[in-house]
Amino acid sequence: MIGVRRLPPLGLRSSLLLLCAALCGCAPSIDLARPKLALPARFEAAPAAGAASEPLDRWWDRFADPQLSTLVDEALAYNTDARSAYFRLREARAIRDQSLSQRLPTGAASGLAKVQDGSQLSGTDLFGSTGKSDSQSLSFSPSWELDLFGRLSAIGEGARASYVAAAYDYHAARLSLAADVASALFDARGLAVQRDDAQEVLRIARELARASELGRDHGLVAAGETARLEGDVATAQAELTRVETALRNAKRSLLVLVGRPDAPTDSLPIEARLDVPPPVPPLLPATLLTRRPDVLAAEARLAAASSAVQVDRLALFPRFTLQGAGSISRTSGALGGVSSLWSLGAGLSLPILDRTRLMAQLRATQAQGEQAVISYEAAVQAAFRDADIALALVAADRTRLTDLARAEERARFAFSTGRKGYQAGLTDLTTLLQSEQTWRAARRALTTARTQALNNIVAAYRTLGGGWSPDDPATAPDQPAIILPIQPKEMP
Repeated sequence: MIGVRRLPPLGLRSSLLLLCAALCGCAPSIDLARPKLALPARFEAAPAAGAASEPLDRWWDRFADPQLSTLVDEALAYNTDARSAYFRLREARAIRDQSLSQRLPTGAASGLAKVQDGSQLSGTDLFGSTGKSDSQSLSFSPSWELDLFGRLSAIGEGARASYVAAAYDYHAARLSLAADVASALFDARGLAVQRDDAQEVLRIARELARASELGRDHGLVAAGETARLEGDVATAQAELTRVETALRNAKRSLLVLVGRPDAPTDSLPIEARLDVPPPVPPLLPATLLTRRPDVLAAEARLAAASSAVQVDRLALFPRFTLQGAGSISRTSGALGGVSSLWSLGAGLSLPILDRTRLMAQLRATQAQGEQAVISYEAAVQAAFRDADIALALVAADRTRLTDLARAEERARFAFSTGRKGYQAGLTDLTTLLQSEQTWRAARRALTTARTQALNNIVAAYRTLGGGWSPDDPATAPDQPAIILPIQPKEMP
């Protein structure tokens, strides 16, 4: 027999409704501060026609450098940071799906099967309880929270925003990785140029030392001058060793970046060349808010923090749930049979004694929301600062490289003239060595500047948000599985 629960009296129901209304009215209204994005007027100007649509998703292809494009693609596929970022994104996607599932009904089905056997050891079994019997039962208890005030919807919005932030973090990690690979390659090429320069300096030092030895042997050159030149040979040899070691280490770092940490350094050829960097597209910093992944991620986290404030505020409201239960069972034996039972009810939860704790949680969440506002402001300010500095460096590199190239050419001419004069006996050794040191310093400065100019272009693409397409949704495609070989452990 199934009992029927009687509804509460009308007076009690009215009191419950009045209590719910009072609790809802006592919930504070929380408004987070608006981000302060005051920037110079030139940053807020409208972008030039076609500038905003300039594609930067594969900016490294603008260098027309097959080796650079290959290395970047390798790094995006096999680098540990890229793979970790991908699985962090998958984790965020699962957390989002888990949060969204709270809006769905919940419940579990359970079943039981039992076999029983007994025997009468003495006396008389009046009720027929002995003997073999079996029973089976199946039950299901669903529950569904009614989202009358929007708490579950706020949870879903926050979960979506958190996932979007994780997706932008994924793109930002890949952007940073591509820039790191390009910078590492250009640094290695700069070291290769320095290596060739060091070899040339060593060759010249040896020629001068040999010529001085011949002059000393014929009594034309003082022994002190010869010793000085021999010291220059040793110094040039030491510099060559330093540069070669630095180049070898740069290759190793680059191999680790592209996911080949165990490959020999000789497998990575590095040419001694520094190409002219491509121009940066005429993008205004005002476009950063729509294409910088870190700015977009900060904006998404602000949306998630705002949703969290709303969720904690709505936790002060009553919760209504629909609860059901159903079961069916079968028993064999003398008293066996089939029976079923079902019920349907509505539940109401009022956070009366938990209000103090919930209010403290709301204040903490509000503070976290204000921090998200400040973090978004900081991300925007950092983006404009980085872009302004990077574009200024790129603009200054044009004039700087021209001046340094002129200085190197004049210093080389002066040294060539001084060497001819020294061989003809018209110039002393001190003047020759000073001109050689001037040329060496000018050549080193030009190589450093050309390497830095390439790195400044890479930094400009990084600060402008190049390396991904903002037109795509804030998601990422599935990455192919990478099976790593596992070496079996040796038996002791």
